[in-house]
Amino acid sequence: MPDSDSEGIVSESDLETLTDLFRRFEGATDPLSTDCNSAKELFYFTLRQIYVERVRTKFIEIDFSIFANMTRKMCRQRLSRQDPPFPSL
Repeated sequence: MPDSDSEGIVSESDLETLTDLFRRFEGATDPLSTDCNSAKELFYFTLRQIYVERVRTKFIEIDFSIFANMTRKMCRQRLSRQDPPFPSL
């Protein structure tokens, strides 16, 4: 989300971390695995922390569900540009 409107509130480092976590649970071959569950928990914990600390204070009109959906979309787009195509089956 680093663009002129968001003023870089979500850093490239944040996006890399979130994208990796997203890949680990969204692309998991075993959705019940410990890794999948812990990646999902950490993804949403990190996302909530960014939202509370940086987004909500500047953009009160954006609620968490919108922010989470936009971030998931960005993660999906970033993963689709990598090899092999996401999700890899």
